Amino acid sequence: MAEVPDIRVLVKGFRAIGDADIIINGITVVAGENGSGKSSISKLLYFLYKTVAGYEEVVKRALFVSLRDFVRLAEIINHEVRTYSSPQNSNAIRREIFELMEALRGRNKIEVTADKLINLITSLETVYSNVLSNNAERTESKKADRVKRILYDIVDKKEGNEENEEEQIEELFAKVKALIKDRFTQADQAIELRPTSVFMSELQNIFTTNNLPERFEVQEYGSSIVALDKESLSIPYNIQNAIYIDSPMMFHAESSSNVHWDDLSELLGKKENNVHNISNIISNQIIQGDIVADEEYYSPEDFRFKRNDGKVFSLIDVATGVKSFSIIQQLLKNGSITDKTLMIIDEPESHLHPQWVIEYARIIVMLNKEIGCKFFLATHNPDMVSAIRYISEKQETLDKVNFYLAEKTEEKFKYNYTHLNKEIDPIFASFNIAIDRINQYGI
Repeated sequence: MAEVPDIRVLVKGFRAIGDADIIINGITVVAGENGSGKSSISKLLYFLYKTVAGYEEVVKRALFVSLRDFVRLAEIINHEVRTYSSPQNSNAIRREIFELMEALRGRNKIEVTADKLINLITSLETVYSNVLSNNAERTESKKADRVKRILYDIVDKKEGNEENEEEQIEELFAKVKALIKDRFTQADQAIELRPTSVFMSELQNIFTTNNLPERFEVQEYGSSIVALDKESLSIPYNIQNAIYIDSPMMFHAESSSNVHWDDLSELLGKKENNVHNISNIISNQIIQGDIVADEEYYSPEDFRFKRNDGKVFSLIDVATGVKSFSIIQQLLKNGSITDKTLMIIDEPESHLHPQWVIEYARIIVMLNKEIGCKFFLATHNPDMVSAIRYISEKQETLDKVNFYLAEKTEEKFKYNYTHLNKEIDPIFASFNIAIDRINQYGI
């Protein structure tokens, strides 16, 4: 049987990327100047595996966004016609509406179902119909009229004549409930069929553009599992979760527009305590301490760094290099790194002392060798490149390491990715540009 790569990634015509054909068997290192598209490939990979691994969650999130207008409608009706409902009933409905809205925003674990939302709308329809049939005062009638206009807006229907108004209202509420049911049905179908269009929408949101790659395909053991021109996404086996790290400074962010920071924050908050040799090496041989937290914790700001002399510091206050290793340490402790994990690290050498650059490379090689975790690394650092190359060779894992160099094409601002296999000299030649600039500006 011919040897095929575990993962093969093909990208063409996207932002700065002219053409890229990249193998991920163990550790893949991509080098290139700023603006050559390395981060674009990193994000394509991350959000691909985030989408396919959590496809149901992605679909439900889109569903919940589409349901907010219906819950807001319920909130408005309950507020405007509370005069016609008992205080107890109005308060109970208000609590139910609040819980549903919080669930749609991801702030609680209340199950949101079509029946629950339809029953809520039906209860409020009864109260609202009483407003119309009881010849309410003009003030209340105006409130009811506003509700009717909102109903028209939700069902996207032009206003009709005012004859048979109660019949019209009944029809509008029926259409609202039918819309709710249809949204849930569409979501169930999307979860079952896994259309690629859901992933494409995610990419458009992440990259804030409608211009998707000319080609983006991911193959697993030689078979295409994802392609933008395919109708549906396959379920991956080799990689089942992805972790994206681009800065230890995410510990300082109280809130962030970086989705991958929020995802990493959630992963760090997992409450498990596995013991692994690599975690002990980080503690005892590199950072001389351990990441700790209270028994109940969730956010990164709750973590502490306990130095080997017993002193404890907020992780926010320690050196950024310590933060970098602490992230790996915590992910190991809580079992987030497995043989089905792809770790995407953008500039892993950032904030690290030259000695710790080598140590970080050593930990990456060990994670690949001992656990089987795969890596996609984008780097500018010659020490990181050399360390990955020669430590892997000593650990007898070099056959799973691949190096790539982003090289300029004739088209301005476009780069093709050249597969160097195990050869790293071309990467160093590209780094020599910095020395040339020193000679140009300094001599």
